[in-house]
Amino acid sequence: MNNLQPVVDISAEKKKREVIASLEAIPPLPAAAQEVLSIVSGEPENVKRLEQVILHDPALSGQLLKVANSAAYNPVTRIDTIQRAIVFMGFSEVRNIALGLCIGNVFKKKRAKRGLATINRQQFWEHSISTAMVSRIIALEIGLENSDLFFTCGLLHDLGHLVTELCFPEICDQIIRMVRKTGCPLLQAERRFGYPHNLLGMWLVRNWGLPEVYAKAIATHHLPVGHPRQSMEGHLIQLADTLSHEMDMGFFKQPECNKAAIANYIGLGQQRLELLEEHLMRIGQMADAMTAGFM
Repeated sequence: MNNLQPVVDISAEKKKREVIASLEAIPPLPAAAQEVLSIVSGEPENVKRLEQVILHDPALSGQLLKVANSAAYNPVTRIDTIQRAIVFMGFSEVRNIALGLCIGNVFKKKRAKRGLATINRQQFWEHSISTAMVSRIIALEIGLENSDLFFTCGLLHDLGHLVTELCFPEICDQIIRMVRKTGCPLLQAERRFGYPHNLLGMWLVRNWGLPEVYAKAIATHHLPVGHPRQSMEGHLIQLADTLSHEMDMGFFKQPECNKAAIANYIGLGQQRLELLEEHLMRIGQMADAMTAGFM
């Protein structure tokens, strides 16, 4: 399989233009998501601002309350207001979940043609949420200041899969059928057809006008340590991605990843990596419960 040549004979620049043009079929990032992205913790007035942003979107409010009352949080009494959700769950948690729900809603009603193989949305969001949560934990563990940034990077890292499904449904069908037939990693099949999800995801977040740090993390999250274009953000997300797969919170086969090399590169180290792996099952359970709000 490793020697397979691309089945599409097309220049990289022409393919890039084709993909970027196709991104116009995907709605722009909702105003609520842009607002939530701009809200940071540490300022008292931001709590009220976050509450107001969520309240102005009735669908988002309902989804967030559904998550707050899910088994992931298991409140003693029902959470019936956004204010109570922020107090109960915490500012950062509500901000991050609200952002995820906003992005999920962009793709919620967009489905590929009948009869074509598609991405399992429940598995997709379980994996995205668990990767986001593990990314934030790793960021905190190694002392990075903005752990919420890495939560967002983890949440967005696989959006390119949905781009392929929505913009190139026939290609997505062929990719998934190839994976099912051969058992190869999804990324390997995507590369054969010329539609790697890390590049499609990068172009999407750039098209949305998001900060470049997200595009960089998405684009580099499958590069090996030592690659000329490697990044701290990409390696951290790659490690979280791999750990999520090991918790059975993934879909299809994960590409090979040298966890020890990545852990050393980002300053986590082998010993702390092993300790982290011992405590990840709870993350998987929470991601599974939270996914209900995305479906």
